[in-house]
Amino acid sequence: MSWRQSTGPVHRVLPMPGTLLRQAIYAALTLIGFVWTNYYLVQFTIATKGEFTATNLLNFDLSAFIEQVWANPASSFVAVDLTVALLLVITFIVTEGRRLKLRFWGIYIALMFAISFAFGFALFMFVRERKLAEIAVSDPTP
Repeated sequence: MSWRQSTGPVHRVLPMPGTLLRQAIYAALTLIGFVWTNYYLVQFTIATKGEFTATNLLNFDLSAFIEQVWANPASSFVAVDLTVALLLVITFIVTEGRRLKLRFWGIYIALMFAISFAFGFALFMFVRERKLAEIAVSDPTP
């Protein structure tokens, strides 16, 4: 909660209902999206390189990864579903990033490819929620 002074008496400006809860959820999902997805990336690196080292991670076998993504109908279904979701989310990030005038909104798209979809999108949603709360506090009129 924040306090601000207007020309009249000091009054309290409350954040939007649920804002703090949503921020906590998005922060937790950002952490989960980093840790859980990278656990499997480490497992893949061990399976293809024999051990997990920084060198092996930097020499990531992208062709083997893509081959395993499309290895069977179940994994192909997940790959197609995530690809469509990724395209929708990129559109959402571009639109919301511009609308809310978020600084460096393109970094979240890069993070979805560099780290994981779950990490980049959850981080964007966390930052977006903070921006919406900031806007609500600075202009509390509906």
